[in-house]
Amino acid sequence: MNLLIHADPGARSGFVAAWLGDQLHIPAFDVGVELYTRFRKIHHLIRIQDLTDFSGVKIRIRPSVDTIDQLTLLFLRKNVYTQIPDFTRNEYSLETLTKLTEFSTEILVRDSQLDYSLYDHVIDFSDTFDADAMIALYTSVHHRPPTAKMIDILSETNLMNHITIDRNHACAVLKMILQREQVLGLAEEHRFWSVVDVYNRTPVDQISDTIYHLIKPDNYGILL
Repeated sequence: MNLLIHADPGARSGFVAAWLGDQLHIPAFDVGVELYTRFRKIHHLIRIQDLTDFSGVKIRIRPSVDTIDQLTLLFLRKNVYTQIPDFTRNEYSLETLTKLTEFSTEILVRDSQLDYSLYDHVIDFSDTFDADAMIALYTSVHHRPPTAKMIDILSETNLMNHITIDRNHACAVLKMILQREQVLGLAEEHRFWSVVDVYNRTPVDQISDTIYHLIKPDNYGILL
């Protein structure tokens, strides 16, 4: 099958490609690497022609703040650790939070600039963990449902990839900050407080609570 998937690093494009290409024969953590899935992958769309000139099924996996913790964790473990071998393995560190904050800001901005009409299917990252959503996508593409065995392997693969995240883990802290600032209509550039200061002065098991209580209108404004 001729398949193009535009997805950010860590967004499980290899899994979706293997699922749609009938290549998900065994459960796997990093499906694209472990099963050598072949498809046209785009992480950062530079030329619209890469979509318009492609003859085949085009899919976009879009990120969201609500699942940014899971996406950034997979990005960290599948991409950062393999591509930057000396990057810290301390997933509760300021260095990890900074790396993931830069990544999430970039992918959310890029996604907001996309024209979804250029794709045949647009799914949320969360849909990759939803068996019903993946069955519906498969059926729509192939005009037939997947087999029961395929669905079982899909479910096992999803269990391997959906990881419980501690509330003080950098990925969970990142999600909490983005969600709370979004709900309250606050912006990072207007903060009167510093993430660096919090990490330098706060025990790891108090990071989330400390930052949560700092995110309030009184601690934000436009500096003149």
